[in-house]
Amino acid sequence: MNKDLGFIFNYLCTHMFRKYIYIVLAVLLWVNHAQAQFRPEGVPGGSSIGGNNGQNTGDGTSTDKNLEKENKKKKRKVPSVIKVWELKDQGSRIIPSQLDTALVFFQIYQPFDIQSISNTSTGNNGGAYESNDFFKRTCNSDFALTRSFDAYWITPSQIKYFNTSTPYTLLDYTQSSASKNETRFNVTHSQSVNKKFNFGFIYNQTRSQGQYAFQENKFHNIGGFTSYNSDQFISHTNFIFNRLQDQENGGIASGQSISAVAKTEDFIVRIDDAVNKLQNNNFYTSNEYRLGKTVEADSAEFLVEAFIPRVGFIHELEYSGNKRKFTEVNAKSGFFQNTYNDTISTNDSVNYTRFTNIFQIKIYEATDRKYTFGKRAYIGHDILSYKFSIPNKDYPANLSNTFAGGGIFRNEGKFWQWDVDGRIYLTGYRTGQTEVKGYINKPLKIGKDTTSLRLEGSVKTLVPDYFDQYYFSNNFEWTNHFNNIKELRLGATIHSQQYNTTVGANYALIGNYIYNDEQALPAQSSGELMILSAYLNKDFDTRHWFVRTQLLVQKASNESYIHLPSVAGFISMNYKTIWSKVMYTQLGVDTRYNTSFYADAYQPGTSRFYLQSTKKIGNYPYIDLHVNMKLKRTMFYFKLMNAASGLVGDNYFAAPDYPYYRRTFRIGIAWSFYD
Repeated sequence: MNKDLGFIFNYLCTHMFRKYIYIVLAVLLWVNHAQAQFRPEGVPGGSSIGGNNGQNTGDGTSTDKNLEKENKKKKRKVPSVIKVWELKDQGSRIIPSQLDTALVFFQIYQPFDIQSISNTSTGNNGGAYESNDFFKRTCNSDFALTRSFDAYWITPSQIKYFNTSTPYTLLDYTQSSASKNETRFNVTHSQSVNKKFNFGFIYNQTRSQGQYAFQENKFHNIGGFTSYNSDQFISHTNFIFNRLQDQENGGIASGQSISAVAKTEDFIVRIDDAVNKLQNNNFYTSNEYRLGKTVEADSAEFLVEAFIPRVGFIHELEYSGNKRKFTEVNAKSGFFQNTYNDTISTNDSVNYTRFTNIFQIKIYEATDRKYTFGKRAYIGHDILSYKFSIPNKDYPANLSNTFAGGGIFRNEGKFWQWDVDGRIYLTGYRTGQTEVKGYINKPLKIGKDTTSLRLEGSVKTLVPDYFDQYYFSNNFEWTNHFNNIKELRLGATIHSQQYNTTVGANYALIGNYIYNDEQALPAQSSGELMILSAYLNKDFDTRHWFVRTQLLVQKASNESYIHLPSVAGFISMNYKTIWSKVMYTQLGVDTRYNTSFYADAYQPGTSRFYLQSTKKIGNYPYIDLHVNMKLKRTMFYFKLMNAASGLVGDNYFAAPDYPYYRRTFRIGIAWSFYD
């Protein structure tokens, strides 16, 4: 009885505490903005207020009341100016960014759906996923065991920095209506102390129980960031904590019909006691000291001084600590083919840390001079550490890399923009790895249309990832000696602003390609793999209609190494209207589709997708209905997901053995403050 009471007490405290945090955060942010809506003004004659003590001055009004009226007249609302940017190229390049305040596609909230129009996934927000577009299989983290969850992470390269004249806050919340609950609560806040220094924080939390048994996923991100921008000194710093916990059910057992089982929780799953935990801690700082000159420029009313940088000295430092832990209470479940250490239970863990220093010199392109370009050169060093929980295994635990690189660029030119960048690893684990990449962007004026042509490419010789060479756990072990990967990639894109159209093509030729074979083990191709893709994105925007169409076609030369859908598409049709001149409303339907193919299966023991040739998925339209509304700075949506389930078939598998949601409902709201 006491144990039951204790469990109930802890459960209530946990959930009440979480709701209390939400309420406190919202109240504090509201109070902060209420106080920051006006610039602080000095009170004229303030000393006389207390001296007169509110006495009548003879005209029927007190001094306090007169001063109050005068102050109200003098108070002016501060216009909100928000500048947003990101860092690229080892902290040497500042790229302007934008706040996403558009009502269109506000209803698309699952991270992997934002990144790609077609995905293979375990069917639940927070679960493992893999893009079905080969050229979007990129990752922000260098910890290979978290790549199937990359969309849920925040990494230093993804941080947006702000400069704001008034505090800026965004609250974002999503809630499901079903008994199997899903909630999201995201907060972004930024505030400038003065014109040069800004700080902010990010807090994201998602919990999704899923519709099927033992499918609960939870992840959250906590981060803080600061920036300081002056003529001669620029500094950017952030720290990030990422956490993810997934129940791994292995998918539903074979022989069960999707339409025959009335309740999703009644499906028999293959594992009922396995948990995958991932964690990542990051600290990043980039600091630049610049030399240049200050010039005066005449304007219509006054002289303006502007600093023109010539040379920058940059130091970038990053620490990344990562851990993956996989547990299974009953190792005799029969899901895994091999058991190497503990036949009773599985308790695997892998630790990986990286400490990187990069020193860089940048010679700025002179915008006040013609026919010039920028140059940069850098040298860097990695300290790497690896640790497996399985004892008595022979693997390199402490490694390092020394690398050098540089590039030339013209990013400010109006005639064209281009960039060529290269890196070579001189010593350490990646000795001999070389990377050369570049792009050319050419604006074209065709009639009234502003069209841009972009060409990009890369040539790389890559040392295989550490976890493709070494891995030790209770159910999987391998030690490989793979050859270096040879990779050539080319891409071309044409974008028309007038016609809201983008057409592009990508080409990849890869030698010694590494993939996961049908035993879920890393393997290397014996020949070259060629992949071709083409895509078309077209928007139609009229007074009452907005339609977005996206089409992808792709082909791989050898299906022994990779399986891809030949065609994937996305279409969103939205009817737009305004109610009472203030309520912007969109009623729409989103449809995702890809052709049938042997999608990769998912292995919970390694968090990897691998080849299989027995089950096809696809050829099913995923249809979502939504209503989006916007009133001033508040947006909210109502969404019916997989609305056609049971009406157009039951082949709604997100991955082999992993069904997608049955018809389910979501509601979301986003509220921004920047006064």
